[in-house]
Amino acid sequence: MQNNGRTRFTLLAISKLYNTRVNLVGVDENHRWIRPMPVYQSDIFAQEKKAFEIFGVTELVLNDWLGPVPRAEDRFFVRNPQVLPQLVKVLDQAEKAKLLRSLVDDSVDAIFSRGRTLGLIKAVVKDVNFRRNPYNPLEYEARLVFEDKVGNMSYNWMVTDLMWHKTFQEFIRQNPGKLSERLKEMRQIFNTRESYFVIGLTRIFIEYPGPYGGCWPQVLGILVL
Repeated sequence: MQNNGRTRFTLLAISKLYNTRVNLVGVDENHRWIRPMPVYQSDIFAQEKKAFEIFGVTELVLNDWLGPVPRAEDRFFVRNPQVLPQLVKVLDQAEKAKLLRSLVDDSVDAIFSRGRTLGLIKAVVKDVNFRRNPYNPLEYEARLVFEDKVGNMSYNWMVTDLMWHKTFQEFIRQNPGKLSERLKEMRQIFNTRESYFVIGLTRIFIEYPGPYGGCWPQVLGILVL
């Protein structure tokens, strides 16, 4: 693929994986979607100097991903103490809007039917859910029910946006009994303000294959202007 070297990466989503692993999702200076891996929460939150921020532009070193069954956007995040990731700037409000409007796709199918596993959509949100994970009560499960701009299909997808989970868990601790009201408020916000979802596909699941070539779709990031 020949995608090696220094890259200016604009971060649009931090997605939960497992344990302390996360996915960083964003675009390079040519607006190509990329997914640097592997990345841990400590890379984001435990560094002496902040290197990553939503809508932040970070200069980092990436190589081609050489692992099994690479997705088109996968890149290897090079860890070199002599060339640390550096936060160059954070987009202002006008720059955020311009970038998102340039990246947005018309529909889910417009993204996943063309060999991509990452993209950006605007959606009409029908329901917002946040509850204890029925399979692991120590964790929470977040979901969104929505239609894309084409509007001919309803989707019910898991949300893996790390900050979305952190925000709601903090809200529950500080506001017991008010979760349902807050979820309704968020649905209204999504449908009245300029809102975007970063969406993506997991790797192929052999035992429980998903609907997109064995991959499962997820909402990786939620962006509201």
